[in-house]
Amino acid sequence: MERQTFASLLQQLQPHIQKSDTNYRSAIPIEKRLACALYTLGSSSELRTMGHLFGIGKSTAGEILHDICAALIDLFFHRLIKFPNTDLEIQETINGFSNKCGYPLCVGALDGSHIAIKPPFGQEIDYFNYKKHHSAILLATVNSDLLFTYVNVGAPSRCNDSLVYNNSTLASLIQHPMYQNHFLIVNNVNVQSHLIADSAFCLNSTLLKPYVDKPNMPKCQSLFNYRLSRARCLVERAFGSLKNCFKLLHRKIEYSLDNTINIIKAATVLHNICITRGDKVDIDWDTPLVIHKKPSCNIHTNRGTNSRDALKDFFLINPL
Repeated sequence: MERQTFASLLQQLQPHIQKSDTNYRSAIPIEKRLACALYTLGSSSELRTMGHLFGIGKSTAGEILHDICAALIDLFFHRLIKFPNTDLEIQETINGFSNKCGYPLCVGALDGSHIAIKPPFGQEIDYFNYKKHHSAILLATVNSDLLFTYVNVGAPSRCNDSLVYNNSTLASLIQHPMYQNHFLIVNNVNVQSHLIADSAFCLNSTLLKPYVDKPNMPKCQSLFNYRLSRARCLVERAFGSLKNCFKLLHRKIEYSLDNTINIIKAATVLHNICITRGDKVDIDWDTPLVIHKKPSCNIHTNRGTNSRDALKDFFLINPL
């Protein structure tokens, strides 16, 4: 984070994080409070180490972290993490994916990521994932600028990404008629604006995913998968950037589930702030991402199949 961004953030947060002196001790300056919270988010070190670095106790460092995260969410979460929901916003998002990735009608790249956590007492089994450790699911969409536009945190990792999505507000929102106003007609098929995701999700007209990869796949299907992958990889890049910048997310987060959810949400807010302000973020475009294979979802609708087939043909006659 650049100095100017820190100063701007401090100014906006000041009324919400300022503490008053008491008869027993002076309040910790707000600059120190914010710096401590940001340093804790950006480090994989334990709270005891953070407290030592800033000359405060371990419990105080934890209290500061949770206070700052709560303030970031209250002030910025709904302002900065906003799914396109007007005709102008939808068209701008579509244009971004089309211009940068060569993929039409995309209103968001969707994926889930597992964040290692201490499971809530009595729910250890629910939060035990297919990679054999406890985690919560971060389900998110990004636009072509790597900005998070939807964030859903805290679902048990025993659930798959598709189930979390199907029960989300996003799955309901994307059914709104305004998204049907943005479309292409290909081979007499109406292809509306939609999300793109990997094979773990269910195929329908509002969410398209790749064809099943198999030997001797037709060239037209391989081409579709390539074009979709060019756009979908942006959400993987955003997750990579998030975890590289906020290394606390790399290790097991040893807080209550509510505080863990706030930490993850605050990290996505800060990610968006840094990108919006043009700060350098840790994205290595040349290093291949390590993608964990997820169970595939074989559920599909006829409209989803027809839309995908139509775009497959569209890409054949509209090369990059």
